[in-house]
Amino acid sequence: MTASSWVLVEAATGQRLAEHAADDPRPVASTVKILTALTAVARVDLDQTVTVGDEVLVGGASVGLEPGETWTVRELLEATLVRSGNDATEALATHVAGDTEAFVSLMREDAAALGIEGGELGSPSGLGDENLLTALDLAVLARAALEQPALRPFFTLEEVTLPGAEPVESRNLLLRTYPGATGLKTGFTTAAGNSLVASAERNGRELIAVVLDAGDDPARFEQAAELLDLGFDGYVGHTLGTRLELAVAGGWQAFSAPEIVLTAPLAHEPSIEVAVPQRVPEGALDGRVTVAGDEVATTTLVPDQAGGAASAAGSAGRLGAALVDGVYASLRAANSAGALR
Repeated sequence: MTASSWVLVEAATGQRLAEHAADDPRPVASTVKILTALTAVARVDLDQTVTVGDEVLVGGASVGLEPGETWTVRELLEATLVRSGNDATEALATHVAGDTEAFVSLMREDAAALGIEGGELGSPSGLGDENLLTALDLAVLARAALEQPALRPFFTLEEVTLPGAEPVESRNLLLRTYPGATGLKTGFTTAAGNSLVASAERNGRELIAVVLDAGDDPARFEQAAELLDLGFDGYVGHTLGTRLELAVAGGWQAFSAPEIVLTAPLAHEPSIEVAVPQRVPEGALDGRVTVAGDEVATTTLVPDQAGGAASAAGSAGRLGAALVDGVYASLRAANSAGALR
């Protein structure tokens, strides 16, 4: 991998599967248009008409918009996401908020609502490299965009026919070369380098790969495909749940943890570890979810309200109160869903 920063994420859960410098803020060029689209579709109808003004007189990638032309929001989104037209992006931002500055304020609000902190946002198009985000920030935006029914179809368009023009292909080559590709967005400036936010779906699993500053094309497409292959071929999904029973006077007290959806390498099955206390607590027990000995998540085992003599059927473990304080019971997690590949 030659990209300066990259991350591979499970779309359904946001779990990071592989990464390099994924928390380092960088210029992200036109990949920020994922957020621009999210901000727009949350506030305007796709069929609204837009008469564009002088805001479309910008540099960089363009779809040839001229002041006075009338397009729909849908057409502006197609131009923004499929052809990365900066002129269409500026027209969309102005239509939604009145001017670019006001639209960027909305972008900041939407990013904060998604938990993105510490980045810098100053442009809806990314042309001037005012936007500094991390690879993980872009993965968060991609997850939100893929979950948006009104927006998701735009990312899979292999070509569009814009007003007054012949059909043009998407700049995202993976839509034509990678099986199951579902999006999302390319980006390039000299400062940002060739970058890509890519996604693909296979057998019910969807993955997101972000590569920033990948080097000369087609490196960004090849490296994103490499990450997606790693996720699909080298990792498997699990649904984990566990139940523990501790001896009490006159019976057993059962503790149960809610199901956890987790992805793990094929060679390492996840497990839940619970520190067994010397005395049965009245409250909950803390658990660690581990893969190959490394903690990847935490869980809480809550006591059953019924209490008393609980049945051992289906239990992951049953331990007496005589166990030494601090001993760990490494419980094989019940895999109720099996492989989700």
